[in-house]
Amino acid sequence: MKPGSVPDQRGYRVVLVSIHLAKSPQNVPLGAACVASALRHAEATRATVEPVLVDAYVTETGPELAKRIHALAPDLVGFSVYVWNRDLAVACARELRSIAPGLRLVAGGAEATADPEGLLSAAPFDAIVAGEGESAGVATIAELLARGAASVAAGVFVPDEAAPRTAPRRAPPEDLAKLPSPWLDGTLDPAPYGGALWEMARGCPFGCAFCYESRGHRGVRRFSVERIEAELELFVRSGIGQALVLDPTFNADRERAARLLKLLRERGPGLHYVIEVRAEFLDRTQARLFSELACSVQIGLQTARPEVSKLVGRALDPELFIRKVGLLNETGAVFGIDLIYGLPGDDLAGFRASLEWVMALEPNHLDVFRLSVLPGTLLFDQADGFGMVRETAPPYRVLSTPTFPAADLDDAEQLAKALDVFYIKGRAVAWFARALKALGAKPVAFLDDFAGWADGRGGLDAITGPMAIEDAQAGFLSERFDEPRYRKVLPVILDLVRFNGAWGRALAEGETSETELGHDPDLLMGPEAFELRAFAAAFPAERRRYRIKPSSGGGASIEGPLGRGGPDRRARAR
Repeated sequence: MKPGSVPDQRGYRVVLVSIHLAKSPQNVPLGAACVASALRHAEATRATVEPVLVDAYVTETGPELAKRIHALAPDLVGFSVYVWNRDLAVACARELRSIAPGLRLVAGGAEATADPEGLLSAAPFDAIVAGEGESAGVATIAELLARGAASVAAGVFVPDEAAPRTAPRRAPPEDLAKLPSPWLDGTLDPAPYGGALWEMARGCPFGCAFCYESRGHRGVRRFSVERIEAELELFVRSGIGQALVLDPTFNADRERAARLLKLLRERGPGLHYVIEVRAEFLDRTQARLFSELACSVQIGLQTARPEVSKLVGRALDPELFIRKVGLLNETGAVFGIDLIYGLPGDDLAGFRASLEWVMALEPNHLDVFRLSVLPGTLLFDQADGFGMVRETAPPYRVLSTPTFPAADLDDAEQLAKALDVFYIKGRAVAWFARALKALGAKPVAFLDDFAGWADGRGGLDAITGPMAIEDAQAGFLSERFDEPRYRKVLPVILDLVRFNGAWGRALAEGETSETELGHDPDLLMGPEAFELRAFAAAFPAERRRYRIKPSSGGGASIEGPLGRGGPDRRARAR
């Protein structure tokens, strides 16, 4: 069923709204679809309720979205509410109540689970469903449609509860074996999205204070391998390009992880997967299997300081972490690491040290972000004790702590932004460590300098798009290291910037570029260029032009060097 379609049958029309940040293969209405699938299968609703999925975006206004929803003539509207869309969901619900007073309104999702009373006071919802929504959501919707009101139950909140609450604050965990798959029953079609959110498990055995994944029920429940196999076959048939795996401890069960990785490699080699893992569970078998799969492995470190990690309920052995991540580097697996600044007990110097430490591990990707003190988390309950000043509305960012004052948080934010522009969006991972070693620079100080350089040219926010970032990288390097001691190595580094920029645009954007290089691309990509100062001494520069373009099968090719009549030597693909 396509999002926004109107059912051609008699009965109740239930519109389930998902508000996304932007159109993306990873912005799929999975939560709403799980409820829709449950409605289609439950005995109480399958004959009388036809759910309609609606995709919306944060760029819309409350009245605009309400008008679009109202045009579908719903009997009930349900919202999936998260940090990024809470304000718009509230505004839309208010507008719907104004133009359709008899319309029933329900909310679920992470924000509803974390702050049900707050949502009830902010908007005219008839019920809030906290926790997993299939069973509790179906029962609540059925009640509202049948008699216009919902009853207080486990995980169900209603306006003006007459008596003190005794029911559990969360709906009980679902038996995953009994849940229908919204992919397999046709509720969700992956093709229009180009990707899939792929739920392989629910829950978490850990108790990180900044996360509410394990609150209310600590432990992991996993969907069957048979269901996962059937969904994979569907994804392959649909022709989508990527799947984001939802399982925060994917590799905790080593035997299952190996079995699933082999399944992905053999049955879905054409997809790209994003898989979250715990570093302490990595082993050589997993590292090899990850390297044989088109995937990105994401590791949530958050801080490299054990004393800070302990304060938020995480154990960290830095030496063990280095060894485990080393397994990924040894096999060539692509991986990223998450860092948070503003954690209790941390400070600017500690965050800078964490970033320096992590960058030495040469991750392919780094996600660095300010702490959000989310309602429903243990850290939210403890925040006053830690002396944390934070926003009371989404996104709930920390504003200051006794050890991380506001000005220092702003400095950390600027550093994170410089990292994102130069290293992540600038696709510098292939050459960054080598270049800094040759220049005698440290990563964090280098990024500080880049941020200062950018400030004199409109700021980091003004550097947008792959070509603009590449020009900024080359411009900064040319100015910052324009000294006699860098004269031999700097041209090689600029070649790496230009070649990798063109290569990245060919792979990711499908663009063809011509660029002038002083060194043959084969040499730049080969082992000879591991030590850039030795490379510069051994291979004199000779300026020539090359064409880098996308090739069939998702790769890229190099033509050149180019003469006046076109390629005068060779074309080769990698």
